[in-house]
Amino acid sequence: KDIFIDLQRFCPVPKAELDDEIKNRSYSHMQKEAARHAFSVASGLDSLVLGETQIAGQFKDAAQFAAEGNTLGPILKRMTQEAFAASKKVRTNTDIGKKPVSISHAAIDLANRVYGQLKNCRVLVIGAGEMAEIAAKYLLKYNPKQVFICNRTLTRAENLVQKVGIGIAYPWEELNEVLPLADVVISCTGANEIILDKARIQKSQNNRSRKAAFFIDIALPRDIDPKITELEDVYLFDIDDLKQVVGENFEERKKAAELGRGIIIENAEAFDRWLSTRTFKPTLATFRDYLEGLVAQEMQKSLSKSPLNALDAQQHKALEALMKSIISKMAGDVGRAVHNPTEVFDSTDLTEALKILFTLDKTS
Repeated sequence: KDIFIDLQRFCPVPKAELDDEIKNRSYSHMQKEAARHAFSVASGLDSLVLGETQIAGQFKDAAQFAAEGNTLGPILKRMTQEAFAASKKVRTNTDIGKKPVSISHAAIDLANRVYGQLKNCRVLVIGAGEMAEIAAKYLLKYNPKQVFICNRTLTRAENLVQKVGIGIAYPWEELNEVLPLADVVISCTGANEIILDKARIQKSQNNRSRKAAFFIDIALPRDIDPKITELEDVYLFDIDDLKQVVGENFEERKKAAELGRGIIIENAEAFDRWLSTRTFKPTLATFRDYLEGLVAQEMQKSLSKSPLNALDAQQHKALEALMKSIISKMAGDVGRAVHNPTEVFDSTDLTEALKILFTLDKTS
């Protein structure tokens, strides 16, 4: 609600129009459901690409931004900490992030499987767009022997090398020189025509000391002529091959996501119990004060009458200890009931019921 008030203050739009816009473009969750949603988002279970890791970084940045703006209170701070813990637990205990579901990631994993270990290979990335960037970043995972990035615009290749922190940039005019150096070639340009035809690859293979070459074409339209597979020791996988891998991996991720959602539910319930404890503490303290006051009042009345007025100091002390024990037991039983809510009554219901039954609001 505070966020909506701030929006109304800063947006030069009539309130009614802004209210409709907010209503149509937003949703809200409360209490445990808010925690569950936050944990799911941080874990990548609520993402368009199931299990993606980028969202966790964005969630962390948002929490840091809120902290710097002094809008991250103790409850929200605890929730973000628990969200990071839940995200780590999901990724540690499931395979949600182990099966690539992007074409670029699948291409790198496929190359690694074919060659056994990319750390012994030289990899050429042709292109410097979004898919090339994703592939180059993912290559870091396998630490290849050498990476080359070739693009029509050299400055874009150089910028990608600098951004990713891996590789050597080559101008387009030197593509024929760098091709024979690569064991794996990943092509993802925006060209409208074939850039690697059979003749070009044949010439490249003739100049290679190590004959086997692995080509991955993830461009649309194709960058590589399918006829190159007619050449000896040349292997080609295109986007259709990778789509099948991605589809299979997505099904595996869906199975892992079910396990992850179970973890999220457990962590959300644990957070809800913590929140209930935090909000219930003042009520429990007031309830204990109420009981102690009631006992003190009744004991004062009873100790002035027979037979309790005949108690000696030791007996009087024992009676006080008994009353304190009863108070502690009653308060403890109430606390446990609140911390372990039923399907019929949640913690908030029980807290409010306690306030009403013993008029604790008036007492405090």
